[in-house]
Amino acid sequence: MTSPNPEGRPPEPPQLVEHFFRHESAILVSVLTRAFGVHSLDLVEDAVQEALLAAVQAWSRRGVPDNPAGWIYRVARNRILDTIRRQKIHQRVTAQLNSVEAFESRVEEWLQEERLPDSLLRMMFVCCHPTLDRRSQIALTLKILCGFSVAEVARALLISREAAKKRVQRAKKTLAATQIQLELPSSGELPARLEAVHDVLYLLFNEGYSSTLGHEPLRDDLCEEAARLSHMLCEYSGLSTPESRALLALMLAHAARLEARVDSGGNVVLLEDQDRSRWDRPLIHHAQQWFERSKTDPPSRFHLEAGIALTHSLATNIDDTDWQLIVQLYDRLIALHDSPVYILNRAVARAELGDVELGLAELMSIRNHSQMRHYILLDCAIGRLHERAGNPDAAATAYTAARSAATAPHEQALLDRKLARLTAEAPAICSVAARAVQGEKI
Repeated sequence: MTSPNPEGRPPEPPQLVEHFFRHESAILVSVLTRAFGVHSLDLVEDAVQEALLAAVQAWSRRGVPDNPAGWIYRVARNRILDTIRRQKIHQRVTAQLNSVEAFESRVEEWLQEERLPDSLLRMMFVCCHPTLDRRSQIALTLKILCGFSVAEVARALLISREAAKKRVQRAKKTLAATQIQLELPSSGELPARLEAVHDVLYLLFNEGYSSTLGHEPLRDDLCEEAARLSHMLCEYSGLSTPESRALLALMLAHAARLEARVDSGGNVVLLEDQDRSRWDRPLIHHAQQWFERSKTDPPSRFHLEAGIALTHSLATNIDDTDWQLIVQLYDRLIALHDSPVYILNRAVARAELGDVELGLAELMSIRNHSQMRHYILLDCAIGRLHERAGNPDAAATAYTAARSAATAPHEQALLDRKLARLTAEAPAICSVAARAVQGEKI
């Protein structure tokens, strides 16, 4: 079912197709790849995309059909069948089932609702096959199963668009050359493959929680999809590991704050300014329950991140936050995985404890890290700590650097507001900020 738009009218065809691209294309790609084989993955993805484009044109003229998902599936299936017939591989594809009719029946069976989770899980693990390196596994899954554009994959992996495009293309070619089947991994292969799936779902949720593209700062559909797939893992025998449950707890703790992250005008509201009465307390409780069920020793990075998220969620206000605990949890995270993103967040937490200079020193120490080249939050954090240290001119310079690199409208708007406020408070020393608000290049 589709939801009406705010005016109560059914969604226009392009809106509906976008919905299906996010929510249904993964199902179509999974089932059709299961039917036609991994070697046809590129063909399947192209057929699904062509079917979505055809839907925009047909539905705009004739209206949305009663079963839009079925309509798109039939168009995609027929396009694939036409192509493979021309390539003379149809007989090989259908020979195992003796007839085209038997083949069609099997695909229809796989499209039954109770079988969809199995097809999606199989496809997730194919995308995370060990023949691919980790970043290619993540890039391919984000692209195929989560509907990410190449630009979104690039932002999620902190790489350039061209690098993301090449990585996805190479991953498809590698899989096409293998003879793997769409099946869940054996018990011996499971830990490494499941770790890659966890990383993909983590990045998917992050993109929804703080969207890097488009006009909306939040994308609830991506957060919902990541949590849904994580919940699917937690309900599937053999996949409900402590790490899977901790990841779900982490997502739910963050999702509970989604409504408070934007104001009535659609502007981003930072944690310290959020109306905590808008936080979803039942969802926070649900996150706590999953966290309790996830406990293990030693904890994974998802356990530690979930602990940080829940520490924020349980605080009644920003001053009531247990920043000392948060710093300790980041210490353990950095010992486990020396990520510059964790160092950045620990520096901000240390500043909240009063160690502003130490926090700034830590931020400056990671400026030349390769992962920070496309990460505008570093300059945002530097600006914030300079504000706390009483250095408005240095803060303005940092915010201006972040503003020049920001591409998402909501990021630009947030930085414009920060720069405008600095200009108003210290006009004599914030001429840099004034020019940035006016859109000049520095």
